[in-house]
Amino acid sequence: MSVTPEERLSHMRREEEELRFPMFDAETALQLGLTLIDEARRTGKQVTVDVTRRGHRLFLHAMEGTSPENEDWIRRKNNTVGRFVKSSWHTALLLRSEGKTLGADYGLSDEEFVLAGGAFPLMVAGEGLIGTITVSGLPDQEDHDLVTSGIRRFLNELQK
Repeated sequence: MSVTPEERLSHMRREEEELRFPMFDAETALQLGLTLIDEARRTGKQVTVDVTRRGHRLFLHAMEGTSPENEDWIRRKNNTVGRFVKSSWHTALLLRSEGKTLGADYGLSDEEFVLAGGAFPLMVAGEGLIGTITVSGLPDQEDHDLVTSGIRRFLNELQK
């Protein structure tokens, strides 16, 4: 069964509402980062993972098979999340569906922003957007799916 663009965007809005943290400190960043690395290993993926809170990188790990270019992708994806307060893939699909571009419609440069999957807003109850959780190294949808499945797994473990 095929998913319409509207259904995909609606699903992404729900993800962004659901995947929020009760609190977030350096230890949370470490454990979340390790969960994402474990998720990548479990599925045989090679990625770079970044967790940044209020401009402070709290976790970065580049798995074997990644390159410094992944860190540049992470920086640009994180900027996109910060600007639009949505996951980078949600923003990419939304702008494409509206026929908009970063440059023409928002005056944003490709050197600083990118419409690609993998960066997710780090939202904390009562605080809103405080940072990003980002994966780079896979095709857009796979980066997005890895970051959201890792966050979901981490939050489920917190509740136990």
